[in-house]
Amino acid sequence: MRNTFFPSLRLFTALCLVCGIASVTFWGCASNTAYIKNLPEAPATERMTTTHIPYPILLLHGLGQKAAVWDAYAVKYYEQEIGLVHGGVLRKVNGKASIDAVSQLSKQSSYADFFTVAFSNPVDSIGAWERELEEFLPLVFQRTKAEKVILIGYSMGGVTARYYLTKHLKDHRTERIITIGSPHQGSPYARVWQWKTALVEKSKDAGFMVKPLLDKGLEFLASIENDVPADSPAIRDLQRPEDGGEFMRRTGTAAHPLDVDYISVVGKVELWKETKNLSKTAAMDMLRRALGAIGFGVEAMFEPGDGVVSASSQTMSELPWFQADKNRQKISRTVTLTSVHEDHLKQSTEIQRITLEDKPEFKGAEFYRNAEGNTGRMIIEFVDYLPPAKCSVEIIVTPQNGTKQRLSVPQSNVVLVKKTNGTVVAQATVQLSQVVGVDWSRQAEVEIILKNTFGNETRTTKAWMPRM
Repeated sequence: MRNTFFPSLRLFTALCLVCGIASVTFWGCASNTAYIKNLPEAPATERMTTTHIPYPILLLHGLGQKAAVWDAYAVKYYEQEIGLVHGGVLRKVNGKASIDAVSQLSKQSSYADFFTVAFSNPVDSIGAWERELEEFLPLVFQRTKAEKVILIGYSMGGVTARYYLTKHLKDHRTERIITIGSPHQGSPYARVWQWKTALVEKSKDAGFMVKPLLDKGLEFLASIENDVPADSPAIRDLQRPEDGGEFMRRTGTAAHPLDVDYISVVGKVELWKETKNLSKTAAMDMLRRALGAIGFGVEAMFEPGDGVVSASSQTMSELPWFQADKNRQKISRTVTLTSVHEDHLKQSTEIQRITLEDKPEFKGAEFYRNAEGNTGRMIIEFVDYLPPAKCSVEIIVTPQNGTKQRLSVPQSNVVLVKKTNGTVVAQATVQLSQVVGVDWSRQAEVEIILKNTFGNETRTTKAWMPRM
């Protein structure tokens, strides 16, 4: 009895221990996954297949220029360094707004990330340019399915973009405006509009003693006009308020949308390069004598600084509307470069970087379950002006009574999506089972690290509180 009983007892005990361990293991696993059923199901989103970036970019050329001014380096930078697709040139054809494809890629690709604008008349009024911009934007929204755009304007193109915002306080659909060397408060150069008009009128009735001098003044003005006539609508609009510029006075005091990011790129604009070999003293003396006969001065044309647009005029926060309320300064910032002229615009990537460079903006992180309720995941949302492919996402999980675990989110799990409210964000998805060594049935802290290829980094934390 003793020899047969005790082995059976030992066997029974062993079986009980095994069953007990199995029971603990089974219920432990059940306990570890019970929290998943209490997680919400992730809301529906639409994968973006029309843009690589949240907001398509519109590049607006300056006074007397063409859309091709951006081609030399800006377009190449976006395409080659960032991987964006040029959607085409926005222009009027037979009086109708259209998008002209610039390559086979822009014809065939489903993506369109940025566009260049070709205004019909490069010396027309700012109002005329703004009306064309209004016609181009619906084409961009239709092509990209985006809710907003980024407007980037050089010189008068920047003034046009800002003028558009003042006319569309509630329906502008603009995330950011970047102006480069733009004369927001006019330019002393625009005084030539008054000068030429006055010289032409006075020359008609001038006597033989004065007429040669007036004609000489007109001859000099013609030599510096190049492709921009001094009596063009654009020059009229660019007159400073102190010089009688009604357009600049009105737009400088007009209300601007408060939900737009305003960036002024300020530098030296060398629009007088045609006269760089001309003696400044001789030019001033000749013009002073010619204009003195009709009551004008010329000193403002050669003011210290950039010679055409003062730093104050280039800075949007210096406009009277922004100055009237200090809180408005918060939506505007200024970037100063050593030079911002046409050659720099064509040949430097510095400005193109400014259009996209910023810190990733964390929008939120939540835990969800799949439809079957058997797996959990964390979805991290952020906004960056760069494509998701240019951003990395890492998490560091610090579990309760556990060891920190670090995980880099695979690039394939970071995508651009549109939410049901129309907002476009980048979403990074982390399957909780991928984080080895973490017991998700216990509390934990998750540190989220967002970093883009420009080296800008954002860190934040998310607490994990399982609901059993």
